[in-house]
Amino acid sequence: MKLDDNNIREYAESLVAQVRAGDTEMAARLDFGERSVWALEALLRLSDERFADPATPEAGKDLTVFYAGCYLGETLARCLGGTWRFAENPLESSVVFPHGDGGLQVFPFAKLIKRVTDGAKGNDLVDYFEGLSKTLNAT
Repeated sequence: MKLDDNNIREYAESLVAQVRAGDTEMAARLDFGERSVWALEALLRLSDERFADPATPEAGKDLTVFYAGCYLGETLARCLGGTWRFAENPLESSVVFPHGDGGLQVFPFAKLIKRVTDGAKGNDLVDYFEGLSKTLNAT
């Protein structure tokens, strides 16, 4: 599968639709705004025990990384003024921000892999968003 500007949005919206099927209140918080990163982190925290269980199928973790990575990257791009840079391997795709002389590149899928694999400690998505926002807004 090759990602592009159109289907990345569709995959991100698909995460919202999946959440809506089980929790309309939580889905309403996933509006691609800054606060929606809190909702995404809260959703991941609900699954932390399952992610840590060796019996959890890798395919489930991979799907979480993919859909949550699309959502996180799209939210970063919309809120902080980034542009997707798509790679041949979708999980190597990044969001690039104008910053300094050469810009700043972040890898939302890599962040989600680390978050799902290692848990919230040191990988909290809210901290990630706030740190990136602070860096981009620093003069």
